[in-house]
Formats: sequence, structure tokens, C-alpha cells
Amino acid sequence: MKLMELWRWRYRDTQTGEVCRTAFQMTATQAAQQLAEAERIPGSMRMVRVEDDFVDTLPAVFNSPLHA
Repeated sequence: MKLMELWRWRYRDTQTGEVCRTAFQMTATQAAQQLAEAERIPGSMRMVRVEDDFVDTLPAVFNSPLHA
């Protein structure tokens, strides 16, 4: 098991220009990939234990040509 930091993030909507907040928490890596110029919201961090050898079970994994 390892610990993962999850945060809520503040970012500027590229279409409207409004400052928005995420409805859910995500890692810094996820925020950097999905949100332009995201900033952590102070006090929103949550530490979560996750398994190191977690197997990805998202639908994309099972719908791939390798599993057809």
C-alpha cells in the first residue's frame, strides 16, 4: 500500500473565463493533464491508501482489440 495526495483544484474555464473548482479530488499529475493552470485549494488535501499492484479495470481495458 502507498499513500496518495488528493486535492480539490481551482482553475480558469477556457471558454467562459470564470474561475471554477473541481467537484472531486485528484492528484497533481491528473490536474496538470486535465486543467490549465490549476491551483490547489488550501485545506482540501486528503491522503488515500492505494494498492501498488492495482489492476486497471476501466471499460477501455476490456474493450481493447486485445480482449476481443
